[in-house]
Amino acid sequence: MTFSLATIRVDGTPIPVLSMDGKLYRITDLAPEVLAPNPAGGLMTVFAHWNTAEPVLQRAAGDLTDGVLTCAPVNAPGLEDWLTPLQYPGKVICTGANYYDHVTQDGGHVGFTKEDNIPVFFLKPPTTTLVGQGKSVRYPVQSSKFDYELELAFVIGKRGRRIPVEQARDYVAGYTIGLDLSARDWQRHPKHLVKFDLFGGKVFDDSCPLGPGIVPARFVDDTNLQLRFRLNGELRQNANTKDMIWSVPELIARISEHVTLEPGDVVLTGTPAGVGLSTGTWTKVGDRLDGEIDGLGSLQVEIIDDHPESDGT
Repeated sequence: MTFSLATIRVDGTPIPVLSMDGKLYRITDLAPEVLAPNPAGGLMTVFAHWNTAEPVLQRAAGDLTDGVLTCAPVNAPGLEDWLTPLQYPGKVICTGANYYDHVTQDGGHVGFTKEDNIPVFFLKPPTTTLVGQGKSVRYPVQSSKFDYELELAFVIGKRGRRIPVEQARDYVAGYTIGLDLSARDWQRHPKHLVKFDLFGGKVFDDSCPLGPGIVPARFVDDTNLQLRFRLNGELRQNANTKDMIWSVPELIARISEHVTLEPGDVVLTGTPAGVGLSTGTWTKVGDRLDGEIDGLGSLQVEIIDDHPESDGT
């Protein structure tokens, strides 16, 4: 009875839905009480009260399966109508250099050891970087080295600060797929004082596709998930989360040393080897990016031309 939570566009309006067995159901039809505190908040409202909302959604999914609850599904949306699930979290926290093969092969840090290092974290502004599926990523015209990174992402389900590793999993509400898109020529700009810039290289518009849905943590074993990324149908990344340097609980503990984690916050956990940085193969307008993670589905986006004049900027 696995299900996921997503946000789709219906008649121009974002609608939170429960996805199960290939069908989508409006949460307002299944379990309106989980949205009652703030219906306009969509899934952000659900995750703000995850401890009480999840059991209600579990029962609704079970009632659907057993035929106790009858509810008409929503018509299948087009790819462009799958929005980023959360509209919008307070924080999107990204992790850098968290797979051994990415650090040693792509990054060239042959002598790397976990004991001598700490994780790298940075933020992406949610309202301008998060996008959903389809033709949703505008090519960053300031860059000529536009790269991809497939990553497991998780969503926080309750507020916490200085969280011990052994308690960290209690704070994870669900998992989804993320793409951390990078402008490598800005990330490693020769005119930058320290030759490294996460602002120019990582936080530009549309740089964080996320989705298609969020699978509750009870259905996911984050220690053994296969990740596959294809560029125009060609397999470029193929790895398993068991090769992460810092585990999900360790990331939560490390992040919460510095900032309070809040319901709905999204954390990306880093990417494995195979990115364009290591091969010099950069993405371009018209390219199709397809990230797949076992049990979480597939996130598909296309890179399109950026036309600033169309949005008044």
